Amino acid sequence: MKRYINQLIFLGLTGMLFSFASCQNDLATPEQNNTPDLRPLTNQEAKTVESSNDFAFKVFSAIRQKEERQNIFISPFSISSALTMAYNGADGATKAAMQEALGFAPQTEEEINQSFKSLNELLNGIDKKVTFTSANSIWHTKTYQLQAPFVQKNKTYFGATIQGLDFAAPGTKTTINNWVKEKTQGKIESIVEDIHSGHVLFLINAIYFKGAWTYTFDKKLTQKLPFTKEDNSTSSVDFMTLKDGKYLYYQDATKQLIDLPYGNRQFSMTILVPKGQNTVSSMAANLNSTQLASWVKSADTTRLELKMPKFKLEYKKELKEALTQLGMGNAFSISADFSRMIEGKAGGLAISEVKHKTFVDVNEEGTEAAAATSVGIVLTSLPPSILVNKPFIFLIREKSTNAILFIGQLMNP
Repeated sequence: MKRYINQLIFLGLTGMLFSFASCQNDLATPEQNNTPDLRPLTNQEAKTVESSNDFAFKVFSAIRQKEERQNIFISPFSISSALTMAYNGADGATKAAMQEALGFAPQTEEEINQSFKSLNELLNGIDKKVTFTSANSIWHTKTYQLQAPFVQKNKTYFGATIQGLDFAAPGTKTTINNWVKEKTQGKIESIVEDIHSGHVLFLINAIYFKGAWTYTFDKKLTQKLPFTKEDNSTSSVDFMTLKDGKYLYYQDATKQLIDLPYGNRQFSMTILVPKGQNTVSSMAANLNSTQLASWVKSADTTRLELKMPKFKLEYKKELKEALTQLGMGNAFSISADFSRMIEGKAGGLAISEVKHKTFVDVNEEGTEAAAATSVGIVLTSLPPSILVNKPFIFLIREKSTNAILFIGQLMNP
């Protein structure tokens, strides 16, 4: 059994890349912004978005338990996409555990796969001022043959390219990482760090997003201001100013919500700033899809001057503990069942690690962000100006589907 545990499958999910053009000529003016003809989501697509968003808040909460005072930035959409590709090779109790953790319990495997396929197609063309692409590949050692149904599902629903390689060859890692670099426009240069004798295959998803703020911040107005952290200490950081923009704003006794649009307003960054004695922790403890939707629905359009920090951060996290906490422990155990992946392997494969890396840069033109996930399987009243000068939660969303692409917290810029 031990020799089986040493056999690894690597699922590298690289993506959610946000790279925004600095040329304002590419931006739509308010008069030029035309909302595309949007079809309503199917019931299955709506369920997939709902489950993906629920997963977003669950995994964010699990990570926060040990890092509540640290900067965090993850792509739950990326993570759930990678795990769904792995889900296509799972069976029995392992499949049931993954289905429950990812929120897919009421849906069939075909419904889950089809909704991911159509949702990605919808996101790809929903905003003509934003580029969204998703690419998938499966790289397997020539020592093993993949099961036909597993290959067909990932080809049909995820558009995966399948390629066999000599995993002992020194250039194999470079070949895989070059694919990642190409699909992310050079923003993620590598995801596979090592290939050893136990590796069986790599499943990689690369997602690329390019856009810009609908209303850019004036660089000439960027200035140093104090940012107050939750321990009441301050640091001097660059604050950018939006003077003539238009965005959604909501506030109550405990929070402010700011929703800043990208491109033709289909994508946005949603910022949640605690008020009064409220903190990021107390706000995050009760944050869910229903509440967020309610706050956004209650928001009004405003042209108030907005000041918020420029920030750039990199984040990496091993997600095994968080996913186990969410009910996926079976997938990491010796009893895991990934018997639908490889020919002649009825058992002996289990998830060994889920590594996640992200990068985000928020500046006057827009946002640039990238995420990579590798899953290894072993053989008050409105003020005249709004100042975001304290820790906050932020999300990057597609507004018509409500799909959460990224979620994070900025505790210290």
